[in-house]
Amino acid sequence: MSTIVRRYSQLPTDILTQSDTQEQLLQDWVLWQRGRGMSDKTITDRLTIIRRIPDAASITPQGVDRFLTSAAWARANYHGAIRAWCKWLIITGRRADDPTTIATTPKVKKGRPRPVADQHLAILLDTRMYRRTRAMILLAAYAGLRVSEIAAIKGDDVDTVINTIVVIGKGDKERQVPLHPILKDLAAVMPRRGWWFPTYIGNTKHLAGGPMLGNSVSSSISNVMDRAGIPGTPHALRHWFGSALREAGVDSLVIKELMGHESLATTAIYVDVPLKQRSAAVERLPRINSGWADQLSRTSKVNFRCSTDKGLWLAGERRRCVACRLPVSSAVDSV
Repeated sequence: MSTIVRRYSQLPTDILTQSDTQEQLLQDWVLWQRGRGMSDKTITDRLTIIRRIPDAASITPQGVDRFLTSAAWARANYHGAIRAWCKWLIITGRRADDPTTIATTPKVKKGRPRPVADQHLAILLDTRMYRRTRAMILLAAYAGLRVSEIAAIKGDDVDTVINTIVVIGKGDKERQVPLHPILKDLAAVMPRRGWWFPTYIGNTKHLAGGPMLGNSVSSSISNVMDRAGIPGTPHALRHWFGSALREAGVDSLVIKELMGHESLATTAIYVDVPLKQRSAAVERLPRINSGWADQLSRTSKVNFRCSTDKGLWLAGERRRCVACRLPVSSAVDSV
């Protein structure tokens, strides 16, 4: 039995005590999550969700369904937060059952890669912008960093001798990403010590001189993308990183490590198989020789002119003019 379970094993399992208010529970939950290395963003997002639920410690399966039904989007995230909350209540002996195992589990749409196109990235980099905004874009595209990871970069993290950059990712997990030559050139004009992207006026977490927030990095990049007419979000630059590596023939396990993913399933969401590779794959299908295939090949090469002279029509099984939509039984073969 774990230390946490032993610590709370003597607590009543039916209902909360008078002093166990929801806010006190939430604060205890925050400490418990921090002790397990959860990121501040994860903890904050979970708290925001649970605080929206009246009497969250006693929520029923029907209550979970009602709450998820009222959520306009991100139902899977809401369900995950409630599940984590109830799991903690069970571990600490504050309730005996998990209502999320009975409640309806939201369907999660399978994510699709959405990398920015090479041509769009070229236009974006040619767009006039602040030097540090360009640095953010280059870190997202050529190191595959998340906006929160970009915000936390310091000059001390960059080693131009062995060409690596130390990145602190989700859950404060550290990884080393090799420096692309473009990023090595970038490092030469960025501060060798201290934050690369300090806040000038302070924010909700740091005073002036401290690091920017990930949301601010996202806004800076988004503004330039909008001005350049580039579709997508700043995260599409990270998708481009993964997809470009895949197109270059890099092994999926290597891409997984570079992007800081826990599983290959997550990496698959980011890595797009280029259209030209998909087209080349389809073209490798064998051509089955038959009379039908030969007839299709011949008719597809014959042009007929409509008797009304309104336009040309490519012959096929249903011989109708694309201009007037009339049958072309009286059409004249123009070939």
